[in-house]
Amino acid sequence: MDTLSSTKLEPRYRVVILGGGIHGVGIAHDLASRGWRDVLVVEKSIVGSGTSAKSTKLIHGGLRYLQHPRDFPLVAEGLEERALLVKLAPDIVKPLPFIFPVLKKGGMPRFMVKIGLWLYDALSMGRSLGRHAWLNPEQAFEEAPILDKAVFKGFYRFFDGQTDDLELTRRVAKSAKKLGATIAEHSEALSMTHGDNGWTITVRQGERTSTITTKYVVNALGPWAHEFMARANIKPKVAGINNQGTHIIVRDLGLKSGLFLQSPEDSRIFFVLPWKGYTLIGTTEDNFDGPADNCRPEDHQVQYLLERCNRFLAAKLSKDDVIQSFSGMRWLAGDPKSGLSDTSRSHLITQHATGHDVLYTIYGGKLTAYRALSKEVADLIAKSFGDKSKSLTHLKEMWAEPESMPAELVVPQRFNVL
Repeated sequence: MDTLSSTKLEPRYRVVILGGGIHGVGIAHDLASRGWRDVLVVEKSIVGSGTSAKSTKLIHGGLRYLQHPRDFPLVAEGLEERALLVKLAPDIVKPLPFIFPVLKKGGMPRFMVKIGLWLYDALSMGRSLGRHAWLNPEQAFEEAPILDKAVFKGFYRFFDGQTDDLELTRRVAKSAKKLGATIAEHSEALSMTHGDNGWTITVRQGERTSTITTKYVVNALGPWAHEFMARANIKPKVAGINNQGTHIIVRDLGLKSGLFLQSPEDSRIFFVLPWKGYTLIGTTEDNFDGPADNCRPEDHQVQYLLERCNRFLAAKLSKDDVIQSFSGMRWLAGDPKSGLSDTSRSHLITQHATGHDVLYTIYGGKLTAYRALSKEVADLIAKSFGDKSKSLTHLKEMWAEPESMPAELVVPQRFNVL
């Protein structure tokens, strides 16, 4: 396994970030791009091994979020970040055409699909990856020969982005390291207290335990955030929801485009995507109330995905076709007035201040817009120090050069490691 840094820790840092997911390393990258060197990321496993490696692998605005006007700004932000990431990391963030079929029975009517795609194009004006278009059946089946011709009455095509989420997260971490941040993998934050020197954090690295102090802590642990806060005797300011999403990987089904599909029974959107020589199918949405380390794909979730796919595909799939399955958790701020599917994906940053020392905790956020969230947190921290420097993560020279992924993290066996 490759490591991103040596694990020797200094006794004090200006900022300590807990969690080496996309937001944790993104904040370190942002601060390092401003010239900050005394920034530490503490990750108990390897960078990107948690939620950030278990997404649907999309860099997108979130077409389905247009069902809620409150989320229009979230979509616009995602589309802006999508265009930027395609330029910054073109080897791992690439445009992908999608087919949005119109069903003969159930699903969204054609006029609603048309309005949604028109709005999606409008919000991406000036940074579009391609405008939507109506396809004839021959065009659609050339792109997706596995579609069941008897189910659909028409097809739209639109464009979004696709990535390797783990590779992107590790690229960002290596970029932060290149600029002077410290990335400590296989290092677990056990406890945290507050005293005259600010926050004191006990970190375990193998059989060695060390103590570090800092003024600012960023809790970017996602589904593990409240577990750490409980050990630190800090009461969260909002409830957290673990929204479990399960995906399956099957053989290459011959797709040249991704499929954007909607289940008629429960209106859930799911994707069937070509990815790294395989087909990726997901995702489910379920509340997960257990310890975050225990999150695993459930049989009923795998079966749900297979059944929904088989309603639309001529090539019927069974459990024997599943090469790998994996589950990730979207860590959201709870809203007692909303169901799981309706809970906003907009992020929330809470603050616990003790004197001039601050703990920030991150809820929500999307892989696509990680850079914008990271800038927001880094702006808050820099401002408190009177530092007027600007984020420079939008510049290509602030990024590390591409590197090959280690053999143990190649798909599909990577999910046995993670």
